Amino acid sequence: MDKINIPEERLDQAIELGLRRGRKTQRGYGKKVVYTFSAAVLVFCFLIGSAFVSPAMAKIVSKIPYLGQIFENKDDVVVVISEELRAKGYKTAGAGVSFPEKEIMIGIEGSEKYYNSVKADVEKIARDVLQSRNYDAYTLKVSQYKERKIDVDPKEEKKIKQFSQEYDILHPAVTEELKRRDFNVLSLGMEYNPKKLLIEIPNTETRTDEMKQVINDILQANKIDPLPLKIKKIDMEKREQDRRWMEILHIVEDDLLGKEEYKVRMVGYSVYPEPEIQAFISLPSSHENAKDFAQLLEKIIDDFLKSDKMKTKVGSDPYRITIYSKDNKIIN
Repeated sequence: MDKINIPEERLDQAIELGLRRGRKTQRGYGKKVVYTFSAAVLVFCFLIGSAFVSPAMAKIVSKIPYLGQIFENKDDVVVVISEELRAKGYKTAGAGVSFPEKEIMIGIEGSEKYYNSVKADVEKIARDVLQSRNYDAYTLKVSQYKERKIDVDPKEEKKIKQFSQEYDILHPAVTEELKRRDFNVLSLGMEYNPKKLLIEIPNTETRTDEMKQVINDILQANKIDPLPLKIKKIDMEKREQDRRWMEILHIVEDDLLGKEEYKVRMVGYSVYPEPEIQAFISLPSSHENAKDFAQLLEKIIDDFLKSDKMKTKVGSDPYRITIYSKDNKIIN
């Protein structure tokens, strides 16, 4: 199943919002998230006592750190924990973090005896990494990793095997033939249930009938039953914009999620119809300071996005920042 191509854009945001795994990955089509940005320290003190912040907010505001301190050259904290453990020789199955619980989970491989002997050390290393960044919003769970055994019905297993064999035939054959005919194929995948072929192409490509014929000929030549074909046309400018704003979210999210002062439970983004950064905070909309805090958080994020360090990423894109309360109401 690892060989089956699932278009990445469908999964990226769901994965990023739901679970960040503690390893660096090289994604297809040259997509790689690289944390190489820093930021000028933002002027924050002028907010204190100004008309922008109500007196009731003064105490809260005084505890919020400069956002500019967030963006030094550093990796995702879960990546750092995972790599630190591997560097010290601990046998771990990896690390991940769940949202909105903000629980970092570390799985230790090996026997129960080994798990019991290293658990305390693993916890200490993880806590030291969190403490080094003043991240107090996460909880930590270290457990023994146990591989899950999935019982598969023999008939279903046979279907899966046939599916995999068909994909192994179709992917290279279709890719090679479409490339020979100068089609720009962004991705080629195959869904299992219901079985279908999925192809992504630029929205400037008009030869869809020829593409369908090529694929049908390959299916017939390899004695594979006809398959439904779903062709998705991609706006390439929007795709590039989506990648930039995904990276912007990565830059913004780490400290916003890691420090309790920001009260951020989850973050998200969208580029439809225009770019938007979303922050979900822990205050309910009924809280007396919720709106003031949301406006303050919006201001902090906006100042950073307008900083010199972010100009190449944001470009000339118009954008908005939306702050959601705990009960998922827009409050800024």
